[in-house]
Amino acid sequence: MDFKLGGKRSLYLSIIAPSIVIAIIAVAAYLSGTSAVSKSIVPESTGPANVQMNNETTVFTSASPFASTVQSDPPYSSAPAPPNTGIIVPIYASYSPSQLAEVDEIIQVKNEYPSVPIIAVINQDYGPGHSYNANISMEVQQLEAAHVTVLGYVATVYGTRTVNSDEVDIYNFYNWYHVQGIFLDQMPNWEYTGPDGQWNYNGPGGIYIPQYFDNLTSYIESLGMNIIFANSGENVPENLIGTVDSVGIFENSSMPPFFGEQSLTGPGGSYLSFNKSDFIFFSYGINSIDPYYIAAASDYVGWLFVTNETLPQPYDGLPSYFPQLVSTIASTVSISVSSELSSGAHLSSGNASITVTQPDGTTSEGRTPFTFNLLAGTNVTITAENLTGYYFSRWSDGSTSQVRNVTVSQSTTLVAYYTTSDPYILP
Repeated sequence: MDFKLGGKRSLYLSIIAPSIVIAIIAVAAYLSGTSAVSKSIVPESTGPANVQMNNETTVFTSASPFASTVQSDPPYSSAPAPPNTGIIVPIYASYSPSQLAEVDEIIQVKNEYPSVPIIAVINQDYGPGHSYNANISMEVQQLEAAHVTVLGYVATVYGTRTVNSDEVDIYNFYNWYHVQGIFLDQMPNWEYTGPDGQWNYNGPGGIYIPQYFDNLTSYIESLGMNIIFANSGENVPENLIGTVDSVGIFENSSMPPFFGEQSLTGPGGSYLSFNKSDFIFFSYGINSIDPYYIAAASDYVGWLFVTNETLPQPYDGLPSYFPQLVSTIASTVSISVSSELSSGAHLSSGNASITVTQPDGTTSEGRTPFTFNLLAGTNVTITAENLTGYYFSRWSDGSTSQVRNVTVSQSTTLVAYYTTSDPYILP
């Protein structure tokens, strides 16, 4: 992994990690995800107030008479399974009884939650190692027998390592251990690396980083492997997104904010225009997890990892709350919200801004169409904001409260309907 110490990056894996297993646990198919939404996340507000609050709680359950019906103006309808959100678990250890115990726990959790896909990324001596290792091969076989997909770890050294050297490691992983994909560490968060390894290079003869990772992806796919992840640890330029399947955009001893310059939604909310499965975050030194935060964070990233382990070796074992972390992800349901005029026409001035507030106050926001995640049975507050020239009218289940409480026990779809007439201005 790539750490930032004192505001600067420090190559941590190459110093202390003779072996790593990274398990990625997801709650749905790997490449599925939410619909892309507008880059802008701040609505053009029509002003304060004019918001109704309904103190009653709407409960969406499979027992509802609307659960299996879809009408032209549906009260609500069952949505597909929650979008994919996963857990990435780095494990630093040489092949040892301790490492085997951690692998066993991953397999045990997989058996407990069989619907949750797991991907493990192995690292032997900062890559595949100098030669074939029968013990590592046995680990790979055990993981794959438990229906865990296995990837191999390759360090790119911020684009300064030659593509040929990377390809040797990639091929050895494929040939020795028959992995199904590759994890490319040390993706830079800049576009050019200099010929002598300079970061943020603007001179002649630089290495164009998006092309570097495009070339590696093409080679990996040519071998028949189709799962490629990378880690930067910071927000990356948009032209690096899509060169691999998913990128680590935050790695620190704190939980990432949802909005801001270094956040899960990127500068100015720009990452909201991409599929959330494009993004990963890592947090270490976290004493306990907040399930509501985890559910809300899964609105914005496809993969996450949180551990109570700390520097200098935060990834030398599974977090003490690992089962709880997995069960939290596994128990999420979703509210997929769209918006349109009451006449059925589209909103011409942009999509509506919707916020969902969890019981602990954690708030997530997105432009419709957007999918919010919450724990099954949780009571949350959902708010539909007005737009310039458009005013909230009602929800598709008949509620006219602009701010309302809902309790959802299954994945649900809601439509926010708008009108061009301000209901608070008398004719």
